[in-house]
Amino acid sequence: MLSGRRIKAWGMLALGLVLGLAIGGGMAIGILLTPRGVAGLPGLGNLQLKAMASHGSDTFAIATGPVDDDVEGLFTLDFLTGDLNCFVVNPRNGAMGGWFKANVANVLSVERGKKPHYLIATGTINTAGSYSGARPAASLCYVVDANTGEVAAFTFPWAKAATTAGVQQASEMRLVGKWKARSVDLRP
Repeated sequence: MLSGRRIKAWGMLALGLVLGLAIGGGMAIGILLTPRGVAGLPGLGNLQLKAMASHGSDTFAIATGPVDDDVEGLFTLDFLTGDLNCFVVNPRNGAMGGWFKANVANVLSVERGKKPHYLIATGTINTAGSYSGARPAASLCYVVDANTGEVAAFTFPWAKAATTAGVQQASEMRLVGKWKARSVDLRP
């Protein structure tokens, strides 16, 4: 009886090994015969990944967002002053390509006596219009006042031709919109 169980166990082990090797071998052949994509992954073609990130502390926050096809900006927000800046590096020469600024304290209703607590994020936008040889940057910068629930979205004019010419750009950011995300007032 004991030897019958051993034979059955060894048989199941052998069957498992054969099936595992067959499946693994089939996957290996499939990978080898499939055209390569991004980073050697099959079937992804010419996929380009673009990532945005944000991070904050008690008095400062940063976020990244696309400005144009081949360049992104670093958005910084100083909670103490309310200054929102976007710094853009020129991808052609590695020098400073643009500096854009706004003051969110002038736009969002910061409560008196409360320390401002902001959140910052970016999102992409594709605009068709342009003004004065520039079009809006490819991202919006959203700023939320966590105390009041107010949200403001900012962008800035971007002239791709200035990048090619190596000309630095600088201007005030434009307020795209403002709204309230919280519909109830919180009391301390």
